[in-house]
Amino acid sequence: MADEIVFIDVATSGVSGDMFLSGLLNLLGDKEALVPVAASLLIYDPTLRVNVKEKKHKDITGFYLEVTFDSSTRFTPAQLRKALKSVSEEVELSKAGVGLAEKILEDLFEAESRAHDEPIDKIHLHELGTVDTLLDIIGVVYLLERAGLLGKLKFIASSVAIGNGTVTTEHGEMEVPVPAVAEILVAHDMLFHSGDIQGELLTPTGAAILANLAQEYRDINKEIKISKQGIGFGTKAFEGAPNFMKLSIGTAELAPVKKEAPPKKKVTTTQPKPSKSEKPKEKPKLFDGIRIDEVAVIETNVDDADGETISQIYDVLLADDLALDVVVIPAIGKKNRPCYIVKVIAPKNNVGAVAEVLLRYLGTLGVRYTTWSRIIASREIIVTRFEVDNKVYMVRVKVSRASDGSIVAIKPEADDVIAISRETGIPVRDLKPRIALQAHAVTE
Repeated sequence: MADEIVFIDVATSGVSGDMFLSGLLNLLGDKEALVPVAASLLIYDPTLRVNVKEKKHKDITGFYLEVTFDSSTRFTPAQLRKALKSVSEEVELSKAGVGLAEKILEDLFEAESRAHDEPIDKIHLHELGTVDTLLDIIGVVYLLERAGLLGKLKFIASSVAIGNGTVTTEHGEMEVPVPAVAEILVAHDMLFHSGDIQGELLTPTGAAILANLAQEYRDINKEIKISKQGIGFGTKAFEGAPNFMKLSIGTAELAPVKKEAPPKKKVTTTQPKPSKSEKPKEKPKLFDGIRIDEVAVIETNVDDADGETISQIYDVLLADDLALDVVVIPAIGKKNRPCYIVKVIAPKNNVGAVAEVLLRYLGTLGVRYTTWSRIIASREIIVTRFEVDNKVYMVRVKVSRASDGSIVAIKPEADDVIAISRETGIPVRDLKPRIALQAHAVTE
């Protein structure tokens, strides 16, 4: 017998709170459906504005949101709880709907609490402490109820793409997934994979909403007979890849899920956590704490570029996440001229973009590239507390491990150490071993 289901397809571009909202609005076919929620939130932020627009990618048409608000207006966990309860009553969410919204919010609080090793009532929520978080959570539950989906259909989600590389936050630049997302992935045993896109694909709010909706994770694109579908585009633009998720209502005859243990993948959390499930066909392989993947090495020789010209490619390639590393090697070239070998390590799908930067910025006449396999030690980013003169600083620390789980190296994030040094006057060379010692104590 066919099951009536809602399929959440987030396998390509992950998901965020505004993508959920866009997808549900598109599913309903009503750009004004979110107005009651947005209007109820104006008392907390009078500058809040929500604009729903249509977007098209090839033959796919959907909605995306333009949301503006006062990012300097921040709420504590207690204030967010109180506002969620008040707005939920005002838009007349059902008892089950209020419970779902509260659970999503609490999951975010608990993830942030674990990530920063602080009680919930003492955590500083940064980006999550804005009215936008309330709009995402209450709005998703409100639209689900308006669509008649909550509590009536089974929700199935694909493996969710989390992204690669780093993302800039108010904590500074952080590796993907950020700690709060990693905590949610672990706590809910979510099925995920990195995907091919550089950047953050799964946001904390998107992860919390998905975790509380999905009753099962599997790819049913081939099995489902779709009766209605909503497309939600995100606001981020990724080179060579669309940024959207699909919400499909339909029926499918589903075979029981097999119980064999899935492959494991480690995610970034603040404390060592059990490994996470991952799709079997994920290309990087894990064995004995070591990961193998493939990267492109792109290089060129230049003998007519000055130091200022060469230095600019570091900013362009690394700031835009086109490259993993850039190295410039002095050499002697043809006609006994001093020259430089510019070598770039990058994801394989960025070869064209990196080559274009080298050709354009260096004026070189050609580049060469090859694909290399690389072995990567098991690593994680933790956030550790470091106290100076009764002031607590949160410092990101890279921890690498051997195949037996023992710690090989602990390296505090340079930007965080420099920021503390500037504020306290303590030299970086004195701070680094003290922070590493603190991090070692909480990771052993």
